[in-house]
Order: sequence, then C-alpha cells, then structure tokens
Amino acid sequence: MSLTHFSLNDFRNIEAISISPSKDLNLILGQNGSGKTSLLEAIYFLSSGRSFRTNKHKLMIRNSQEKCIVHGKKQLHNLSIPIGISKDQSGDTQLRIQGQASRRIAELAQILPVQVITPESYELFFGGPKERRKFLDLGVFHVEHLFFDVWKSFNKVLKQRNALLKSKPANCVEQIKFWDKQFVEMAEQINIYRKAYISRFEGYFFDKIGGISPVFEGLEARYDAGWKGELAEVLQSQLERDLKLGYTSRGPHKADFNFKVHGYNVEGIMSRGQLKLLLYALKITQNNLIEQETEKQSILLIDDLPSELSSETLECVAKLLASCNSQLFISAISSDSLTPVVERLDKDIEMFHVEHGRLITN
Repeated sequence: MSLTHFSLNDFRNIEAISISPSKDLNLILGQNGSGKTSLLEAIYFLSSGRSFRTNKHKLMIRNSQEKCIVHGKKQLHNLSIPIGISKDQSGDTQLRIQGQASRRIAELAQILPVQVITPESYELFFGGPKERRKFLDLGVFHVEHLFFDVWKSFNKVLKQRNALLKSKPANCVEQIKFWDKQFVEMAEQINIYRKAYISRFEGYFFDKIGGISPVFEGLEARYDAGWKGELAEVLQSQLERDLKLGYTSRGPHKADFNFKVHGYNVEGIMSRGQLKLLLYALKITQNNLIEQETEKQSILLIDDLPSELSSETLECVAKLLASCNSQLFISAISSDSLTPVVERLDKDIEMFHVEHGRLITN
C-alpha cells in the first residue's frame, strides 16, 4: 500500500531523479541546498498539488524550464496505481490518474495521504486556528468520505453570504436569510463529522501513543465548533455585526482544535523540544488512524529530523516512529545524525544520497 516508484523532472534544482523507495523507511541524505528537501516537497506536491515551502509556483520549476513534472506509483492491495502531476509557468496544473486526466486534486489526496514535519511545523501551535483546522480537516477528509463534498458546498454558500454582507444590496437581509438555511444545515453536518473524528483521534492517541513520553501527561484536546448554541439563532443575532464587518463571523470556518496541558495552552507551557515531540505524536496518530480507518498506508515526510532535538527527545521520537505505520521519508545531512533513531527501528531501509540535485548513490 506504499509509494513504490517516484520520479520528478525539472523540480526545484533537480533535472531528473527516479527512485524505488522502501515501503518502510527511506533516508534522503545531502548537504544543505543539495536537493534532499526538494525530494520531500515533490512527494507532497504529488499528493496535494502545492508546496509546503512556497506559494509561488514558479519557484518549483527548475531555472526557466516550461514545467515541472512528478510521477509516482501507489500500491493499493494488488493494484498498482500510476499518478502524475505537472505545473507550468502560467500556474496551470495537469493531473493524471491511471492514465486518465483528472481535474480534482482531492482524488490524488485520497490515493496518497501525506503529512509533513519540518523545522517550521510549529505553526500547528503558533499559527492560529487556521493551521489547526487544516490539520483536523485532513483527518476528517480521509475517514469521513462525505465530508469533502459537504465542505465544498458549504464554502460556496459562505462565499455567497460574504458577498452579500460586503455589497449590501437593497434586499440583502432577505437574501441572507435564504442562504442561511443551507449554511446551517451544512455547518451542522461538518460539525458532526469533525466531532466523530476527534473522538476517534483522542481514543487512538491516549490508547496507543500517549504513554510513550511523560510530556503527554495531562494533555487534552479542545474543540471549538466556531459558534455556541443554535447556529440559526447565532447567525441572526450576529447579522448586524456581520454587516459592519463585511463577512460571516460565526460558523465551522471559524472552528479551532487546540491542545492544552493541565488547562494551559501547550505553546505557552512546553519547550520547543517538547512541542516538536508533541507534533510528531499528533501527526503519527493521524496517519495511523487514517490507515486504520481506510486501509491506505499514509506517507510521513520529515525534513531535517535531528534539528533542534536533544538526545533524550530523539529517543522519544524513535519510540514514536517505531509505532508509526506510515511509509517514512526522512531527510538529514548525514546518516550519523540519524543513528540514534534508525537503530531503534525494526524497518526495511533504503538510503538515497543527493548532491547538486542529482542522485549519487542508491
């Protein structure tokens, strides 16, 4: 159920690379600027249609080439599924799944669930509710199959409502009331999906992961739906305020999913090393839960794993990764820096060395 083949052309500083990764653990080694992070970025791009490093698509295309291209093969039970994505200088994205053109990035994401951990991933804690909603909804997207369509429909209604709040036509209030019925119906369904997922997430975390480190003692998840009480009444009571603001201030698009220790926000009480350990635990929980619920192996990309981690924290990370069912891609400058982690993992390993955008050894 893993990514069995992976190739890219004209992506970042890489002209062409093709690898056959292990289903368990893959180490991507190289100096800074060698292209090792670009390999991880390309896998993420193959799943999501975007980069975890930049919003500027032209930076993903090597030099002045016409486009970047990424291909892969995902093994799903006895079926090998070829998938591909390209992006050109104009920003146009082309997708292919099993040889057929596709228009939906969500189809790629369903086939290839991917999460990434980088030295900047603290945004999950410091980046505000938007980052935490992204994390939550990634899990909901994979385990609640109707969620994506409901979320898409909700966003169309939200855009319509916000446009009315901003333009304020003569019959604005009457029009908003018309849209509010659909808004409430879909918002409540989204809330049901999220709460069901969080219940499973908490169960898995505290049963399987929480005992690995004392750092997790007293940890609890808090979910804020984005409103309190009956949503129809909330929308009505907030209408005057929303008209002044020009946007909808309550609803599932304002939800939050955060973490506390003994009642305090984790970002205010934990050290950076402890937060990073918690980040690993949360991502691994999510990936393992996705596999448990869908029978699809997830991929976990870890960029510069040894960064800012003490030897004690590295030991705990090794315990977490030992419990991880994902296909792992880990980058580092040298294999020696990964020894404290790798030697504790009973996993099949492939090692790839990258230098100046080229694969040196395999």
